[in-house]
Amino acid sequence: MRTLLKKAYQLLWALFILALAYSFWARDILPRQLRPYGDPASFVIISLFVVVNAILLYHHHFRFRDLKMENVDIMEGEKFEEFCAYLLKRNGFKHIQLTQASGDQGIDIIARKKGQSIGFQCKRYTGFVGNKAVQEVWAGHQFYKLDQAAVITNSDFSDSAIALADDLGVMLIDRKKLKRLMRRLPS
Repeated sequence: MRTLLKKAYQLLWALFILALAYSFWARDILPRQLRPYGDPASFVIISLFVVVNAILLYHHHFRFRDLKMENVDIMEGEKFEEFCAYLLKRNGFKHIQLTQASGDQGIDIIARKKGQSIGFQCKRYTGFVGNKAVQEVWAGHQFYKLDQAAVITNSDFSDSAIALADDLGVMLIDRKKLKRLMRRLPS
């Protein structure tokens, strides 16, 4: 489905370029009989292009607008990872990339800030996040040769996870810190 949408968008771009070429250059060259067809067609294509790009721009920048923690708590895992990536971008991280869904070696997001590469594991939980998440992100951080590792959750961490994270130098972002990061969401 995603590739089909990508192909349709590429086709829209090609049609947009043709419509612009017609409007600015070819309209005066073509016979007058074609203008009743070419003018409305180019107008429709250009308008469609503008509307589609406005929708994509809105979705890209405001898809998590006015999001409440209750909505975060019911997100699916993959959606939570997308949300965390968006949140990191809104909080000054650069070059953000989501890793593949399976076989990610414990790292869901890789981002850069202040010259440091950081690997994040995203855990949308209802209970306490335990040692396993800290161990996985630490292993992934070693695998990807990153400068730092972090675990983001909508919940809280167990005492043993906090102790292990302190020993390993893993950054923990719990519910309270996540709410602070969410202050940068557009409203």
